[in-house]
Amino acid sequence: MQKKPAQLTAAMQKNSVSDAVKMAAANFVLINITVAFWDGTAALSQAAKKAATDAGVSETDVRMYANILGKFGHARLREVNKHFRLGRTYIDGATTPYAPDADAGKQKRGDKMLGAMRYPEVVAAVATLNTNAFANLEDFLTGYEGYRERALSANLGDWAAEAEKRFPTVDDVRSRFVMRLSDPKPLPTFNANFNIPVDIMGKIVEQTNITIATQLECAKREAIDASLKVCEVALKQLGGDGARMHQSVIDNVTREAVKLKEIADGYDQDPRVQDIAKSMLKGIANVKKKEVWKENTTKKDAALAAAEKTVNNLKRMQQAPPVSVIPDTSGIILPDLTANLTRFT
Repeated sequence: MQKKPAQLTAAMQKNSVSDAVKMAAANFVLINITVAFWDGTAALSQAAKKAATDAGVSETDVRMYANILGKFGHARLREVNKHFRLGRTYIDGATTPYAPDADAGKQKRGDKMLGAMRYPEVVAAVATLNTNAFANLEDFLTGYEGYRERALSANLGDWAAEAEKRFPTVDDVRSRFVMRLSDPKPLPTFNANFNIPVDIMGKIVEQTNITIATQLECAKREAIDASLKVCEVALKQLGGDGARMHQSVIDNVTREAVKLKEIADGYDQDPRVQDIAKSMLKGIANVKKKEVWKENTTKKDAALAAAEKTVNNLKRMQQAPPVSVIPDTSGIILPDLTANLTRFT
């Protein structure tokens, strides 16, 4: 299904957009993580030049990169890099993308939105991942010279002479690895402490609120899409014979439900989304371990029923038409949605 461009679709009842933005600003922070590592390759220009000559093509058309650490060194380096990737994987799972391209309805890679109350938990988790990643790196570096010598003597053949010049030092390798969590930033609400005519200031605040609310709607849509994805997996596995039931189903549904509830509670208090998050937490993820489902068919059947209902409701949320925003002189007011707002049953 093709997604519509992100628009203001929140069921805010009688709350103004400015109120919802203020609420979100009080409940969320923006964070990001920088992760970098070395892939163990090096460009071999002389080898590329020879390959170009042998093939009868221009030197500018050929680039050659070699895994200069050889088989064993490269395998160990992949393990190190995996630990650094865990930092980004964790942050991607714990947060919701915030900086969207509203026109295209797509999320850019950048700031992540996180409930302010969970920030200490995330900091502690990243600190643990960071410690483990750099411990693995230091262990790798103790054997680095050995990997280097083995590769030069046994793995690189005619490229060994040039590759030897391309090996970074131990300190150079260490400097290429980064796992750094950014400081938290507030949502970029507008500071109106300027000597600007009131009518102009009102328009600026109005447009700023629309922009921020649209970004928040994109984040909400992103959370809905992510929730649907994990709930569909849960539905498939719960509907089977249990042979392919994985613990990740429970963990993933719980993770996405926490974020979905966080956005609903901290932004527009949409009761439909709150109900869905509750169904995910209490209905689908109704056990801590997958083995309970295998032993207790009553709990498994209840989780299956909840998964069917939740998937249907999430699809309805995806297909919900956008709601127009009607500004007035006091801010940007959404139309009264009370008559049309019903909880899913």
